[in-house]
Amino acid sequence: MAGFTICRSGCVVVPFLSLFLVRQQHFGPAEAAQVSAAFGAGWAIGPAIAGWLADHMGRRATLLLALAAVTATYLLLPALHSLSTLTGAAFGVGLFFDGPRPAVLALVADLVPEQARGRAYARLYWASNLGAGLAGCVGTALSERHMHVLFYVAAASNSAFALIILIRRIGAGHHPTKHHVHPGPGTGGYHSMIRDRRFLALVGLTLVYLCCYQQVLFGLPVAMEYEGLSPTGYGFINLLNAIGVVAFQPLLQAWITRRTPLVVCATGAIVLGLGMGGNLGARQSLIGYALAASVWTLGEVLFFSSVMTAVERLTPAAGRGRYTGVWASTMGVSSLIAPLISSTALDAGGTELMWMMSGALGAIAAIGFLVLQKRIDTTTFATGDSEPPVTPART
Repeated sequence: MAGFTICRSGCVVVPFLSLFLVRQQHFGPAEAAQVSAAFGAGWAIGPAIAGWLADHMGRRATLLLALAAVTATYLLLPALHSLSTLTGAAFGVGLFFDGPRPAVLALVADLVPEQARGRAYARLYWASNLGAGLAGCVGTALSERHMHVLFYVAAASNSAFALIILIRRIGAGHHPTKHHVHPGPGTGGYHSMIRDRRFLALVGLTLVYLCCYQQVLFGLPVAMEYEGLSPTGYGFINLLNAIGVVAFQPLLQAWITRRTPLVVCATGAIVLGLGMGGNLGARQSLIGYALAASVWTLGEVLFFSSVMTAVERLTPAAGRGRYTGVWASTMGVSSLIAPLISSTALDAGGTELMWMMSGALGAIAAIGFLVLQKRIDTTTFATGDSEPPVTPART
């Protein structure tokens, strides 16, 4: 967990990539958008590839490979100057930077007893956000005058995680089984996955949720700029969000543990939607946006503290890396879809329509999670000690 926190604390490049391209490389907005889209495309497929590797090569080997690859890409990127090479490097960053996630999550399921995994996933989420908060502080401090240093900070943090894995021999005793090497129906391979309607429904609903959640990154800064608020105000909202996650998650964990994961996901989705809709009432007020942020931050904590328990309980043991990787790819896919939603809504009806659509997405996700829960045998998602299914369900 400490190593993953260090790794996440180095995620300082991604939030400032567009700014680097415009300020340091002197590209226009269209070129910066092309490079950012390449990053998103890499992010959309990278976790799925890393999940496949985690099942075939093993968790440890996948972690070291992903960390080495993204470290090399971070070091290479600031030395590039042409649009084509920067686009390729950004795709590489997107492909590798979230590669450790499927292997780390699979390791949690490998090492932690079933009844304690929910708390372990929640703590990992908390640690990840602590690292992201540190990354935001470092990025803000360096972005004004020393933006190129961000790439070296990111490379150093990933290298530090790799060093911890080597020294502590993390995952050394967990190698792929024969089932991992020769997956077939019912063993966690992709043939099983595409027939597992419950898991695919969970992936789709996660994508809907994330298209709402990603408006924090894509819709909120545009809306605040339209209403005359400074970029510092958006930075304050991000800081408030990070503080809220770190504060809310430990306070809510006992309540979350006693509830069915998909019901908690539904609660998180509707609270997120309410928070996004609450931005309608902000109207040029930083205090209003801060109040709305406290609501959608609560929805974020509820969802991310429980969703991995839901994923794991629908995942065959032999396919933990692949299933987790496909689920994690929704992060990258949503980063491609969410800007289209916000830009379309802004063009058609301004910030009011954008926040209304965001709230509607949260409500749709919440209803979907509740419907999915009803389609699942209650013993599967009970908070007790039942084992996750090994074969895909048929509905």
